[in-house]
Amino acid sequence: MLLQQMPIPGYWYTNIVGQLVQVRAVLYAGSQVRRVVLEYANGKRDFLDLDGWYYLDLALHAPRLERRGQVRDL
Repeated sequence: MLLQQMPIPGYWYTNIVGQLVQVRAVLYAGSQVRRVVLEYANGKRDFLDLDGWYYLDLALHAPRLERRGQVRDL
């Protein structure tokens, strides 16, 4: 469990095999997160509880930041 943050709708993440995953929605029951809706780049959607979200080994995908860093290194 490397990811220890709350899921943020609209943000993209990369899983351990390099697939892009976007948080499409976070469903609440009262003030607590109950479900996280993920969508893969191929269009497949998964619904996870919060424990399932924390179990995934995801890294925040930020290609714009990577490009900026590469431009500075030139």
